This record gives sequence, C-alpha cells and structure tokens, in this order.
Amino acid sequence: MVSHESEDGRVFNSTFFEDDSAATAFLAWYNDHALTGGGQFHSCLAGAIAEGEELPTGETLLFGRGSGVLDDTRFGEYQLGMSVRYSVATFRSAAMEEEARAVGTSAAFERRIAEAMTGSGISYFGRLVMKAAPAEPGAPPRWITASRYGSLQEATAGTALVRRLCEDEMARWFTSYDTIIGTASRVLDQ
Repeated sequence: MVSHESEDGRVFNSTFFEDDSAATAFLAWYNDHALTGGGQFHSCLAGAIAEGEELPTGETLLFGRGSGVLDDTRFGEYQLGMSVRYSVATFRSAAMEEEARAVGTSAAFERRIAEAMTGSGISYFGRLVMKAAPAEPGAPPRWITASRYGSLQEATAGTALVRRLCEDEMARWFTSYDTIIGTASRVLDQ
C-alpha cells in the first residue's frame, strides 16, 4: 500500500494485490469496517476528512481498479517523496484497445517515453499498464496506468510531456483520460 498526498492536500492510497479475490475481500472488509458508520475503524476516517466532505462509499471509493497486467516497466522501489500519476483511460472501441495494446505496450513506445523524459531532465521510473474493470457491463474497454516520477514537479512536467508526445495516439484511442497525481507519503510492503 502506498499512501499519497495530492497537490491540493487530499490523501489517497494505492494498493496492489496478488489476485482479484484478495482485492475483493479487502474492499469488502474496508467498506464494512472503515467506510460504514459503526465500523471498527470508521471514526479514524471520519475524523480525517475535510469539513463539509463525506467519506466515499464502497461503490464510489475507487478511482480505478486494474487487473491483468499488460506492461510493467517500473524499476526501483517506491520511495517517500516519489510521485505517481494514476490514469484511467476509456477507449473509443475494442479495436482501438487492440491497436493500443500492440503499440502502447511495445518496447519502442516505452523507449520513446523514457528518452523524452531523459531529454527533458525528468526522473522517470517506468509505468504499470493494466486492463481496468469496465465502468458498467457493455461499456468500452478501459486501462489504468501508474507512472512513477522522482517528484511532484517531475510528475506534472512528465504528464504534460506525455500528452504532447502522444497527442495523436491519445486522440485516436481514448474518449477520456482522467488522472490523479500524488506524492508518496507512506509505503507499506507486506
């Protein structure tokens, strides 16, 4: 589990599980024991949210949920102060996802990104690309990615660089591309 703080001071977590059943079991436990009033850990969370805000529910908790690794070029360990850009991309069609899988998970595509980052002086530590659960049955395919950077400033600059560098592909493949960037404030490895 990696705890992050976004630029606006909001806190969020990213958790990686070995399999889908472990993730599902954890999310059910978390909903029952932390997100639901009367749960054993609910008061810890309720006291940590900003005034006027509400806790998410088990249904609204997730920004994205990936399963099935398509590409993983990450290297090195997660470090405090490292920033990660999490993105959820919705494809125009299954054909566009198929094209993106052939191009966007290739070694040449990753090399293009890494070389652009190096050329711009951005500390970049690779990315994880996963197939995401559909928003609803029959919805277009989605991917979730986690791209690692040395700092918040580098994550912001790297995000802008990727948008410029991959502008044509992104416009062709995706109907939407949502991101959240956070700086690692706590890293727990079990």
